[in-house]
Amino acid sequence: MQRLLLPLIVVLAHFSCSQKDNSSTIKSPNYSFEIIDSLQIDYLGSLWIIDLDSASQSYLAKGNRDLEFLILDRGGLVTSTINFPSDGPNALNGYINPVGLRDGEIEFHIVNQGFFRYDFDGNRIWKYKLPFDYFYINGLSGDAIYPLGDAIAFIRPERAEVVTDESMTSIFEGIYGQPILEVIDTVSNVDRETMPFPPNSMYSDGNFYFWMFPTVIRSDKEWILYFRNEMKYWVYKEEEGEVIFDREVTLQVDDAVKSIGVSFKQEVEYSEITKYNFPGTIREIYRAKDKILVIYHKGIPEELARQVDRDEASGRRELEKLKQYYVAVFDAEFNLLQNDIPVPKGLIFTTILTEEEEVLALKHPDFFETEDDLVVYYKLKLLN
Repeated sequence: MQRLLLPLIVVLAHFSCSQKDNSSTIKSPNYSFEIIDSLQIDYLGSLWIIDLDSASQSYLAKGNRDLEFLILDRGGLVTSTINFPSDGPNALNGYINPVGLRDGEIEFHIVNQGFFRYDFDGNRIWKYKLPFDYFYINGLSGDAIYPLGDAIAFIRPERAEVVTDESMTSIFEGIYGQPILEVIDTVSNVDRETMPFPPNSMYSDGNFYFWMFPTVIRSDKEWILYFRNEMKYWVYKEEEGEVIFDREVTLQVDDAVKSIGVSFKQEVEYSEITKYNFPGTIREIYRAKDKILVIYHKGIPEELARQVDRDEASGRRELEKLKQYYVAVFDAEFNLLQNDIPVPKGLIFTTILTEEEEVLALKHPDFFETEDDLVVYYKLKLLN
């Protein structure tokens, strides 16, 4: 028991020091973000908790193997292990992403195989294949499907024909500015787009920044959108089946490292030009009952980044240790209450906010350079 409590004590001690170090820059703080409990899961290997379903009171987690997923109860006990088939008539060939829980069922997407729904025993309940070829630039976060009236909405993919364009124009020039969501009626196959590209994004300044990695969070009729490496997010409202822009919300952080953009003619040189550019970014956004919590970091200054060899595993670990995460707190009307609330280091944040308004975060074994017998997730809570 003492061995299990030691990492928690170390994290809390570091948090206390971080609070003290930042006290000179935070005026009259009202909130703190603290570890209050943990989940200790008996599983050999890596286990990533993806979602929490209020209907079944179950967690969904990704296991070690490619098509292995687990259902856990609220105490962290594995209640079901699902190994999706890789051969046979119902084989799933491809990367399952994104994946989540809805009303006691597992929903996920596989590029060019479609959208799927399974029960906790591994039985297929529903499948829908889009009537066109498409692709995504990179992985997605959030839900696979967002029900929208009688249709389903999802992050808009790129049609396969765009790669055959012989104009030598970057496909990103067409992606930046396009609506975020595609909507399709699964009976008629009629599709449309909604959630217009937000105003005042750096991705609209005429430069190349690679993909935006859009993340969409839905809460009833309210939708939140944010992109990689921007210290702001956008709020949308759902009206009569359309997702309409409402407002922009900034974290009001002025000392974050900014992204370097290049001209589209320099697209192939982007990785080299930005090798030491580690900009600030939003990591997660959580919609609580009367508040919005935003986890972010301010990036790594170039002079520090140049001192680390990112091509080595030890260097990549060191870069992660250089990132200090913070919380910004907004009220229900998106007014900023407080930002720059320090977060304990060594945590990887999930998308999960429990009904008790606890944020779930994995204790990063590489950060602490430990080998634990159990997989440990900490529960953090905003305290006043």
